[in-house]
Amino acid sequence: MSPAKSALVKIIVDVHERQSGIAETLAELGAEIEIAALPAGDYAVGADTLVERKRVLDLHAAVPKGRLWPQLGKLRAACAFPYLLVEGTDIDRGPLHHNAVRGACLAVIDQGIALLRSGYQRDSALWIHRLAVRCQEVEPPADRPAYAQRPRPKPGDETAEALLAAVPGISTTSARALLERFGSVAGVVAADPAEWLSVPGIGPERARALQETFTLRRSAPSPALER
Repeated sequence: MSPAKSALVKIIVDVHERQSGIAETLAELGAEIEIAALPAGDYAVGADTLVERKRVLDLHAAVPKGRLWPQLGKLRAACAFPYLLVEGTDIDRGPLHHNAVRGACLAVIDQGIALLRSGYQRDSALWIHRLAVRCQEVEPPADRPAYAQRPRPKPGDETAEALLAAVPGISTTSARALLERFGSVAGVVAADPAEWLSVPGIGPERARALQETFTLRRSAPSPALER
């Protein structure tokens, strides 16, 4: 029996991922594929584990449009072990500043979401398949290691902190201070820039970064950026 067949696993692929070609590659690797409308994430790989796949261009588009954090909030609420897989060889291929896109990735990790990087579609399929094999072991160890028992992060405040911490120069501590002062992300955005300076840790440079981020204007995205 071939190694692929001996490691047969079942992977549920979201309907929106049908055109990516990844499902076909997963099938070639020996996985049993089911296409279904998932309430969150793009791939259900077993053991309460979901994977959200985003191309680098999708990531760059989702952050300024405010789509990323609600999507990841749904992902965390839907499973115990969420993963974000970012696909593309160049993380800077998009309109976000290099600090902003890396800040967003770190904010994802801060929320308890494991971050995977792949170079291309087949690489993504290999990651997803390997994760599914690990999640669907026939005889898992009786005592799971500590890293496999991480608690589900709580939504709400942490998501708001992560969103603000994605702004270049804004740490999680500064984001928390802004939220304590203005009550919500919307309150921070609506505040006058001079008011930000009254928050401990927010100086002129960080206030300028906030203003530039909140007033960012982007041209209409090309069809390739839309999912």
